[in-house]
Amino acid sequence: MNNLDSSLQAHNKLEKETTNLVLLKDRVDKYHDLSTQMSSILTIFEKRLGNLEQTILPVYQETEQLQKRQQNLEATLNCLENVLSHYDVSQEVCQLIHQGPIEGSIGTFLDALAKLRAAMDYFLHNNSQSVELENVTSLFNNGCEGLNQHYSMLLKKHSAPLKPVELLDLIYIEDDSSSDEFTSFRQLSQSTREELFTISHWLEQNMREYTHIYATERGEVVLRSLQLLKDHQKSSSWGTEALRPRHSGRQNEPKKNTSARLQQIFEKKANKLYLRATQTIEQSTGFSIKKASSHTDHLTSEDLLDGDQELDKYLVMLLGLQRLLNWERAIMRDIIPQSKHNEVFARLAYNAIDLVVKDADAITQRILRCISRKEWTSALGIFSALKRVILLQPDIERTYDAAQREQLTKVLNKLQQTGAKALEHFLDVVKGESSTNIVGQSNVPKDATVHELTSNTIWFLEHLYEHFDVIGSILAQDVLYSTQLDTILMKKALPGEERNKALLAIYIKKALAELNLSIMNKCEQYNDQATKHLFRLNNIHYILKSLQRSNLIDLVTLAEPECEHSYLEMIRELKTSYQKTWSKMLSGIYSLEELPKPVGGKVKDKDRSVLKERFSNFNKDFEEACKIQRGISIPDVILREGIKRDNVEHILPNYNRFFEMYAGVQFSKNPDKYVKYRPHEINAMLSKLFDDSA
Repeated sequence: MNNLDSSLQAHNKLEKETTNLVLLKDRVDKYHDLSTQMSSILTIFEKRLGNLEQTILPVYQETEQLQKRQQNLEATLNCLENVLSHYDVSQEVCQLIHQGPIEGSIGTFLDALAKLRAAMDYFLHNNSQSVELENVTSLFNNGCEGLNQHYSMLLKKHSAPLKPVELLDLIYIEDDSSSDEFTSFRQLSQSTREELFTISHWLEQNMREYTHIYATERGEVVLRSLQLLKDHQKSSSWGTEALRPRHSGRQNEPKKNTSARLQQIFEKKANKLYLRATQTIEQSTGFSIKKASSHTDHLTSEDLLDGDQELDKYLVMLLGLQRLLNWERAIMRDIIPQSKHNEVFARLAYNAIDLVVKDADAITQRILRCISRKEWTSALGIFSALKRVILLQPDIERTYDAAQREQLTKVLNKLQQTGAKALEHFLDVVKGESSTNIVGQSNVPKDATVHELTSNTIWFLEHLYEHFDVIGSILAQDVLYSTQLDTILMKKALPGEERNKALLAIYIKKALAELNLSIMNKCEQYNDQATKHLFRLNNIHYILKSLQRSNLIDLVTLAEPECEHSYLEMIRELKTSYQKTWSKMLSGIYSLEELPKPVGGKVKDKDRSVLKERFSNFNKDFEEACKIQRGISIPDVILREGIKRDNVEHILPNYNRFFEMYAGVQFSKNPDKYVKYRPHEINAMLSKLFDDSA
């Protein structure tokens, strides 16, 4: 049974596979027929495509050739039009060129010039002998000339010198860091600057000259601004009106004179320099620097605020020049190509700088004349101005190029030379006074008080200390002073600032030595010995007290450590010498042992004449001395009272002994004729010495 079932399953399976095989063969046949048909279709398509290619390819090639011909034709037409335009450009732009550029429409004119330039290039390379080249070249040159004239016209029209008050405000504003108000001084509007910029760059690209025009016009603005400021400085209102702010927000500030406002400006500069220096030192070393007293602290003294007005005016000119040129540099950046900045700025600034340099020469010549007349305030003004010019050096470094800095260095050199001449002339004057002793002519005070030369010398030396830094730099250039400084440095090391003080100390030492010699020589003009000593004593004492009061004694000690002791010793010796002038008067009453001894209130007849002579001589000498010395003045109270006390202590005890021994002796029928003064009267008369009203 099982075998039957297996055979049945196999038979069914065989039938099924046979059926599938028949179906497969049928489909294979169909696919074969389809492949044969497709192959036949593709063959036919290939043949037709080949036929189409043979038909279309000649057409395509012919079309491509036609397109090339068309492009060549168009290029030829364009070229012909371009060539024709070069021939027509003269007529096209002739009227515009002759009319010239119009402000605000410079682009149209520059386009016309560009066409002429292109025509010039075409004819130059293709037909250099043609009349058309001459026409377009002439028209182009006329156009460039017109452009230059327009350029100059724009600069003239929109440029004007600053009024003095505007320039003074410009000085004040820049130092007050008010950048918002700085823009109010812009003369050239933005549109004008843009037009000038366009013209400058076109002329630069076409190698046409324009820098001379710009430098001349803007240089004239700077020069005229300075000249107007000079004219304004001559007005009576200059001293109180100069450098006074005139903008909103500042009207409530009190008016300041020129020197005060200059002082404020230069103090700011000095503080900026100090701050920059300390920051550099602290960053590089890590050390914190505390501000020490320096020359800038002395700039606020009344003497400088009331200084030489001509120098103040010149410093304002110098500041004004710097501000104007900073202003011009800012304008130039908006107009002139970068490559031409240095050239234009050098031309622009030359005349203005030359004016300032020449003014410096004129002022220093005037000051030298003042110094020759012994007007020493002018000399101090030179040192103050020199100090301020030195403070301007960083601004000069930033503002000017090398040639201009060299030109302005003449100002600094001129001031230094004038300062050196002032110092030298002062010594010559003091030295010359020592030899001035014209026969029959006295130039010493009748009352033997402090001589004008002494007070003037001390006044000048006291004020020199305020400028020790610049004076030190001047003296350092003199080999005599530098050699003496080296001697001091061998004994004691000194920092930079102290070296300048030491150099000034050497100068003051020389001046005091010449002054002492002058005083010694002048005292010989007095006939009375006591007056000679009192004259020298007055002057030497005044010198010492002035040196002590002004602390100059500490400065002089750098060059002469024994200075104070030397003056004290001179004063002591002069007091001693003065007391010795009473010796002749006291010689007759000093030694009682040599005089006759009274017995019972009487002396011998032959001794009476001796006592009469001694009393008479004393009275005569004492009265004569009192008469002279009442007319002598000793201004210093302490010195005066001390000399009076010394006189009393020196004279009265001797006279007391003489008076007590002989006043009651009967040596004359008329004793009042000889015994004229009692001790208290001598004391009273001595107390009235040095008082002409007594």
